[in-house]
Amino acid sequence: MEKIRAFGICLYKKSKDSVKVLLCKSVNSQERWGFLKGVALRSESEVQTALREFYEESSIKVESQNLENLFIQKNEFKNIGIYLVNYDNLKDVDKYFKDEKLYKTYLSHENSDVEFFDINKLPLIKKKQKYLTQDIISYLHSKSR
Repeated sequence: MEKIRAFGICLYKKSKDSVKVLLCKSVNSQERWGFLKGVALRSESEVQTALREFYEESSIKVESQNLENLFIQKNEFKNIGIYLVNYDNLKDVDKYFKDEKLYKTYLSHENSDVEFFDINKLPLIKKKQKYLTQDIISYLHSKSR
């Protein structure tokens, strides 16, 4: 049986005092958060899937030249890949957010909330993205020094 492939984007923003990442909580989740991602269509590449899914879940258009490192976590039934994207490299992205949260009008029907979290104060993360999240946060910590 072929594994499900899912790809998405970790939008991050750096300030002098912190690094924050954008996470979503699905409508089916009680308390766990994860990256904006989704399942690849049969003919889609990793990049195409990440760009499409991020747009579908946030209404924010990202171009392939904005994609940075790819982090992958292989699970029993699903392989997940997340690309990093620097908030500062996107045009007019501020209009999508108020107080670090995505405006409700831009939310997909799949998510109840999308917001930025400081990498030192993350909420509970979906179990299937735990190690992936640790790798991304370690990388962003090293990059912020």
